[in-house]
This record gives sequence, C-alpha cells and structure tokens, in this order.
Amino acid sequence: MTTDRESVDEAFEPYEPKRRVPLPVYWVAIALALWGALTLLRDSSADRTGAKQRIAEATTLERRQTATGSALFAERCATCHQADGTGVDGAIPPLAGSPFVGASPGVIVQILLHGIEGPISVNGSDFDGHMPAFGSVLDDDQLARLATSVRGTWGPGGSISPGFVATERARTAQRTSPWHGGDEIATTLDRTIGVQPAYLPAPRSPDDLTAQSIASIGKAGGWSCASCHGSHGEGRDGVPRLAGLSPDYIARQLLAFTDGSRPNDIMRPVAQQLTAADRVALGRLFASLATPSSSHPALEGDVARGAELALQGDDRRNLPSCFSCHGPSGFGVSPNIPSIAAQRPSYTAGRLAALARLTSRQPGSIMPAIAGRLSDADRRAVADYLATLPPSPATSSKDAR
Repeated sequence: MTTDRESVDEAFEPYEPKRRVPLPVYWVAIALALWGALTLLRDSSADRTGAKQRIAEATTLERRQTATGSALFAERCATCHQADGTGVDGAIPPLAGSPFVGASPGVIVQILLHGIEGPISVNGSDFDGHMPAFGSVLDDDQLARLATSVRGTWGPGGSISPGFVATERARTAQRTSPWHGGDEIATTLDRTIGVQPAYLPAPRSPDDLTAQSIASIGKAGGWSCASCHGSHGEGRDGVPRLAGLSPDYIARQLLAFTDGSRPNDIMRPVAQQLTAADRVALGRLFASLATPSSSHPALEGDVARGAELALQGDDRRNLPSCFSCHGPSGFGVSPNIPSIAAQRPSYTAGRLAALARLTSRQPGSIMPAIAGRLSDADRRAVADYLATLPPSPATSSKDAR
C-alpha cells in the first residue's frame, strides 16, 4: 500500500557539513594556554624566591645569634669604644686597663645588662659615663660571648657562661635604671674597683615637676605625653620613643609642631598648649629616662641589608650611611640630629616614607632626598635593623640644663 508521502529511509543518519573553526577561537585558546603556562611558571618562581628569601633570613638570624664575641663587639661596641678598645679622650673610657673590665665577672655582665649613667674613673681620667643597656636586645648566650671576648682581649681572661649571665640577670631583675656611676658599681658589686667619683643627680626644679605632670596627666585637660608615648617614653607602634633623645631636639620638635613647620594634626594642638619653659623642661625629662628598649624587628625587613645601609650606606644609589650623620650606634648628634636607635620599626619606616613625600616640596633638604632614594624594602630593612640596637644613653638632668 502506498501513500502520497515520500518513503523515508529509517537508516539515514543526519549530519552537518564540515565547517572550519573560526580563527578567533584559536587565538583565545592559545592565549589561555599561554596565560596558564606563565601563571604556573610565575607561581613556581615565586615559591622558589620565597623559599630562598626565608632561607636567607633564617641564615642571617642564625648568624647574628651565633656570632662570636669579637663580632658582637665590632657590631655593638666598637663605634664608641673603638675597635682597639682605646675609647675616645674625654668622652668614652678605654677598656685596656679598666678596673671594671678587670674586676669580677659579674661587674662586666651587670654593666652590659643595665648600662651606666654618671661619672666613672678609668686609668686616672674621669668620664661622665652614659652607656646604654644591652640586656633587652641581647640574650644570655650573646652577652656571655661578648663579655668573654672583652675580658679575654682587655682583661684577665676566663670564660663567662650563659648560665652565669642568667643568674646575674635574675639577681637584678627588679632594677629599672642604669648603674649610677662607678661609685655604685664599686660599693655594690666589687670594692676592688677602688674609689670612684660620687653620683650627684641634679635637684629637681619647679619646671621639672611641671614637666612630670604634663607627661603624666597632660596640661589644661589636654592629652598627656604618656597616653601615646608610654609612661616611660618607650613609644609604641607608629609612635616614637622619646626616652634618651636629646633635650634640645625634643624642645625644637615641640616648637616645630606648634608653628606648623613640622605638620602633625595630633601633636600640633598638644604642643600649642606648652610654653617655652614647658618645652625645655619636657626635653630634659625625656632625655633623662633610661628606659629599656621594647623594640624588635617586625616588618620582615632584611636586617643584614639594614645593617649595611646604617653602617656603610650604598654608593651605587648615592645613599650615605645612617651613622655618618646620626652618630655612633645611631645615638644622635645634638641638637638637630635625633637618635634613631631602638625606635619601633613601624615608626621609623613610616617617618622615612613621610620624608620621601617631601622631596618635591623641600628641594635640597638632606633627609627627604635620602628617604626618596630608599625603596620600600630598604626602609623596612633599616627600620628593622635599628630596632635591634640598644637605646640611646640617658642624659643626666644636670647635663641637660
């Protein structure tokens, strides 16, 4: 039986005619393949670079922690006492023949732990000793190696163990101030040191008492210094350490905040409440504080690179060393060049970045030009290295007047 419809072959398979893939599709596929390959390569390279960086940082830290006593002396002490231990006439006492080096081992350990403030006599010469404390920046093992090296080079020799340092640290753990000159060390630790000049702190004046009040509770309802800078001028993240800074430098900066030559929205209203006498008295107060350092590397900077920039600079980038201006160990050069030792790294790096932004507005100024040539990595490196240094020695009240 037939119909008027055409018969249909049920075995017939429909198909589409072959067409060429458009060229843009090829281009997209090739681009995606290249992107994927480059991403894998970049990630692999980043992993290798990160691993190398972590290994380098660990090696640097290990090298610093296991440095010999002589290496620790070169890094921490030689800028003041000189590499040969001869000191500086009238300023820094020599180590050779020093009764403090030749005394019982506990003397040199206690001096390293807490520092000295006040007069001492060495080899017939008097010095107004202001030595920083290293107890907060060096551990017992490092202090033992350093003390052993000094006594072995300029004293009677003999090994000092980390356990001995730990015992000495625990014995004077409650001490919050440096040793008050050679007289206190001789009468308290070892009388064989001999007669030493007496420590005579200057009496407090009414201005000093006013400064103490401003630092603790503020003036006329304003903010106190302690609310930001700490009760002992130790500073905190993003806020500078004031303890041990030059009294003249502090007074000058307060004036700069007042007249706007150093712009700061927080400090300006505080500084504007102060009289000229207040500024001078606050400078004396903070300069006289021998507060232990609370700073430590916190920005993941290359500490070895930071030490290179601080000690030697970088001629290739026209960067002078930090210490060529800021003095031995970064303790500052009064009255205009501040101490940079033991500052919190977040403050130091932030201050350098702020100075770099002033390059175009203050052409010819030294620090903006230098800061402008530092990379972000170099700023972090310098900031972290400076955080490892002992704090600037306190200035006695009588010297600050």
